Amino acid sequence: MKRDEIEKKVGRPTKYKPEYCQEVIQMGSEGKSKEQIAAKLKLNWGTLDNWAEQHDEFLMALRTAKELEMAYWEDLGISHIIETPGSSRLNGGVYNRIMAARFPSKYSERNKVELTGADGGAVKVESTHSIAQEILTDLLSDMQPKIK
Repeated sequence: MKRDEIEKKVGRPTKYKPEYCQEVIQMGSEGKSKEQIAAKLKLNWGTLDNWAEQHDEFLMALRTAKELEMAYWEDLGISHIIETPGSSRLNGGVYNRIMAARFPSKYSERNKVELTGADGGAVKVESTHSIAQEILTDLLSDMQPKIK
């Protein structure tokens, strides 16, 4: 009997099916996230990563799905920049978010936080120590070679 006939496979058999590639791409075009795709396929999302490592066509399907997912949400954002279709009123919140995401160096909000102490002075920093720290320090100094 051949050795490979004797050895048993470890783990469960894979649930992977090549037709999942088209399902993944379709869900991406609907704006579904990787987590939503995994849930719809009744899988752990880590399984998608494993399949992408094992099957080049699945890796490409996930990449395509991600691009389609982003396009879906960008199109949705662009279509809602105007508050009411046909009107000239801009939805400022949506516009700002889109511009900040696309052009962060020019449009992202930056907040600066400065801390000051009482009456605008420096922040007071206090440090404390425990008896355990004192004992440890003493022990360590006792262990150091004595210089004569």
